[in-house]
Amino acid sequence: MIGTGRAADRDVALGLGVHAFLDLQADRLEDAGDADLVFDVIGGDVLDRSAVLVRAGGTLVTIAMPPKVQPRDGRAVFFVVEPDRARLADLAQRLRDGRLKPIVGAVRTRPDAPSAFTAGTGESPARRSSGSRPTEEAGREAVQNLRPLVTGWLRRARRERRW
Repeated sequence: MIGTGRAADRDVALGLGVHAFLDLQADRLEDAGDADLVFDVIGGDVLDRSAVLVRAGGTLVTIAMPPKVQPRDGRAVFFVVEPDRARLADLAQRLRDGRLKPIVGAVRTRPDAPSAFTAGTGESPARRSSGSRPTEEAGREAVQNLRPLVTGWLRRARRERRW
């Protein structure tokens, strides 16, 4: 498994189990070789360049945006996550009991949340902030700030019968 990102993310990626790491700013993504599966969460130019990495019969999956470039002898899938109450409850339980360990890239106040997800930048929200990595206390604060947003979303979804 090959992970990609910025040099600062190398240790995190290796700690998560990747066998090799490619620095997107220093290494050529195209030199990574053939892959059975490419999973893209960045989009933009990185997504376009990732299509050549898919071997014949392989798959390119992205959650960022529909791919403009298709793998030559493989397929591309734009994966959209749909809200699902049972899955959200399962994720919450995994967070509580420590089976799911989030990597907090930035902590924002509620009024600043929209700017963290500015469309079309091709950057992850974790890279749109500066400064040191947030502390565990900052992570708890982020959860507290998100709780009203998630609760409001769940109420609206229930009212609109989305699940």
